[in-house]
Amino acid sequence: MNEDLDLTLYTDATELAEAAATEAMEAISLNLLDKGIFHIALTGGTLGIEFAQRLFSKINLAGDLVGLNIWFSDERFVAADSVLRNSRSIHIGLRNSSVTVHEVKAPVGGLTVQEAAASYETELHGISMNICVLGLGPDGHVASLFPNHWEPSFTGKVVSVVGSPKPPAERVSFSMSFINSSAQVWILAAGEAKAVAVTQVLAADQSIPAAHVVATDLTRLIIDIEAFFSE
Repeated sequence: MNEDLDLTLYTDATELAEAAATEAMEAISLNLLDKGIFHIALTGGTLGIEFAQRLFSKINLAGDLVGLNIWFSDERFVAADSVLRNSRSIHIGLRNSSVTVHEVKAPVGGLTVQEAAASYETELHGISMNICVLGLGPDGHVASLFPNHWEPSFTGKVVSVVGSPKPPAERVSFSMSFINSSAQVWILAAGEAKAVAVTQVLAADQSIPAAHVVATDLTRLIIDIEAFFSE
């Protein structure tokens, strides 16, 4: 059993997304009041997008949130208006103009994925996440760090991914080193398709990237019943 994990269990994905978004909004409000700044990294995937949309609904109603910075733990290196981009959720759901959004550059004007990653790394200089939200792939990947296709010893903040085993082939991702510099990391997973990966994370199976996640203060595995109990 991975003793570094705080496990939270919900009935289904809808309950999970709403509860996690509520907790995130509470953390944002408290930290902005106390410190005046908050950095949160969002993610893609069905559950990650549902979480983001529920969080945006709360952010939109919250009024002035100057100091809130939204990032993405990974991004598909595709056109800025592509439905595949994780940051598309921002353009659909976020209406609070006081929030600062940091997006990975898209491939415009010959920009390479390596250049986009370097640009994002520069933007992240001197910054760590208060909360880094990650989805969990059925293969145990997090962000765009895939089993047998990532470098555990990489110490930069951002990595360019080429030849991704899951399309699109080119991506920009937080490194594991940078993920683990976050005060809190929340790994979200729902559905029986994630049950094997959840079991591996709970067993601290080092063959999958997700099992390498260890935040500085709190590492959370937030899942639903189907992801926890499988036949």
